[in-house]
Amino acid sequence: MRRAPARIRTLVPAVAAAALMCLAGCSSAGPSTAARHSVTTTSVLTPAVVSRNLVIDGRSYPVPSEDGVHAIDPSVATGGQIVLTNKGFLPYRLFAQLNQKITWTNLSSHPVRITFLHLPQKSGLIPVGGTYTFSSPHLINFIYTSSSGFHGVVAIGAFTG
Repeated sequence: MRRAPARIRTLVPAVAAAALMCLAGCSSAGPSTAARHSVTTTSVLTPAVVSRNLVIDGRSYPVPSEDGVHAIDPSVATGGQIVLTNKGFLPYRLFAQLNQKITWTNLSSHPVRITFLHLPQKSGLIPVGGTYTFSSPHLINFIYTSSSGFHGVVAIGAFTG
């Protein structure tokens, strides 16, 4: 077997040592470039809307509920209703049955468009107080976004209760 040239034999340990120091610096508790430029992301749930009506720009709009009685849970729901407020979607995650009608209601203060990520689905412009519906006969999970910058998750499947 042929031996590597001397300059390669001395360069490899130096590069390995530099890489180890870099990795050690990134994982140390002391300040580093990575720590100075890190971004912290937190998730805060959209506050529940417990009233039956919401007044937007002087006009009253009915607020959909989970089951006709209970307010939509901010985190997870199964009722087929999604509400967009000025603070985000209610619920953040919806579980729906196959072919169940899912209705997005825009109770924010401006018209919005809903876009489904990784699907060719997109709503038209939904006016304040307006709705958009969707259903699927297929098992599918997807993230959707609003033109106002909020997002949520839908899981459509054969769920048992």
